[in-house]
Amino acid sequence: MKRFVIAIFALIAIASVMQRKDETTGAATASNETYRLVHAIGNDETVVARGLSKSECQRRKRDNIAVAEALGIHSQRLGVGSITCLPESFFLD
Repeated sequence: MKRFVIAIFALIAIASVMQRKDETTGAATASNETYRLVHAIGNDETVVARGLSKSECQRRKRDNIAVAEALGIHSQRLGVGSITCLPESFFLD
């Protein structure tokens, strides 16, 4: 019984270490990822900016949404137009 309890604790410790390793590796990979800001209206899609950090892309996205809504070419409420940040890895080129 003692060996069984020790084995369970060992498995939990190993799983915990592996999970932390995956989280830190994922965070490092995600922080190195660059993004594209893409604006789509109907069937027309335009890449507004490339090589942005996630936070910079989100900031520019908010700015572009405000301008596009003021011009009447974008409305999140009505589902008109789309402005989004996509990771560079999403694109094949």
